[in-house]
Amino acid sequence: IKNQTLLATLSPSEESSLRNRLNEISGTTTKAIEEVRRITRGLRPYQLDRLGLTQAIRASISSASENGTILFAGRVEDIDGVFDKNSEIHVYRIVQEAINNIGKHSAATEAAVVIKKREMSVVISIRDNGKGFDQEKKHSQSQDLGFGLNGIAERVRILGGIMAIDSRPGGGTSLTVEIPLKSFSNIGKHEA
Repeated sequence: IKNQTLLATLSPSEESSLRNRLNEISGTTTKAIEEVRRITRGLRPYQLDRLGLTQAIRASISSASENGTILFAGRVEDIDGVFDKNSEIHVYRIVQEAINNIGKHSAATEAAVVIKKREMSVVISIRDNGKGFDQEKKHSQSQDLGFGLNGIAERVRILGGIMAIDSRPGGGTSLTVEIPLKSFSNIGKHEA
């Protein structure tokens, strides 16, 4: 990007040549941003180590409400220590991606994130009052489901959970994820 910019500033200012250089710079920048995002998604969020999973999720909800036009409500029960370190990342990213999707796509004014710890599972429920979408159409065009929902579905699959989406045009969207705890109960014993 730096070299292309330098060449654009040093070359004679022929408009078509300059436009081509700027298009190259734009394309390279887009690729770089996509690569950084891909790498970043794989990293462990620093908030998990600093705050713990419960507080990191609460902070994400609070930040989304403060930094956007959507009023987010949150009720997150204490789930610290329930999952191993890798699984914590998946749980955090599920919530984070769902919040991002609401902010980007829903046109909602209100949303709620509720996380409950049950005896055998953790249930994540995320709802908004936005524009919703036609589920029949989305399922018939599964490649258009979107990177966000596909990413959430993949993380749920890795955790051995189940995911349900309820949405209709004009009726908001509800995402429910249930993650069984039985698959995490022996993790600490094997790592010791």
